[in-house]
Amino acid sequence: MITAVMWAVVIVSLMFTFYTLAQFSERLGKALHLKPYYILYYAASLLLFIGIQTELLSEMVPGLAAGYAHWFGILTATGMTVALLTTVGYWGWLIRVNH
Repeated sequence: MITAVMWAVVIVSLMFTFYTLAQFSERLGKALHLKPYYILYYAASLLLFIGIQTELLSEMVPGLAAGYAHWFGILTATGMTVALLTTVGYWGWLIRVNH
């Protein structure tokens, strides 16, 4: 149970980071006239939220959520991938090297 709570803290921290990046990306997108891809940060946060709920549910009621325990990893990985691709789309210019 302690590890599930610790994961919940990590996931909430990531969700806060995604919210902050969404706010910055929205402003950057408006300035550069980019499509509103920042909404994908909110989708990634939602995936992380649902993932941690399934993890906590499987810890609290093992028999009920036994079939859903693997969804935590799938949803977390999908949410992180969506956020990573969105970050590269908005902020990739910071690490590109001009030749």
